[in-house]
Amino acid sequence: MDNLNLWRVGSATALTAAMINLICAVAVYMFPAATLGFISSWAHGLNLNIVISKTTLIFGSVANGIFNVTLTGFLIGVLFALFYNLAGLCPRCR
Repeated sequence: MDNLNLWRVGSATALTAAMINLICAVAVYMFPAATLGFISSWAHGLNLNIVISKTTLIFGSVANGIFNVTLTGFLIGVLFALFYNLAGLCPRCR
């Protein structure tokens, strides 16, 4: 079993998370009600209408969100690759 490169997997996960976050921010800005309806469908019937903000999106909050999601995505990717590589060391796991 080949080992995964921690930096490559972490970077790919971080970039994927950043793109999804940016697309979501644009969707919330352009279509707030439709985006909330889409996300609500994942919440198994919970009413998420109470989380609608009356303020407009500002660049600082979007940039902060993208940074946080990117950092979290990188850590998740590194941990995934690390555990994948560790599982490959188990002789009975092959």
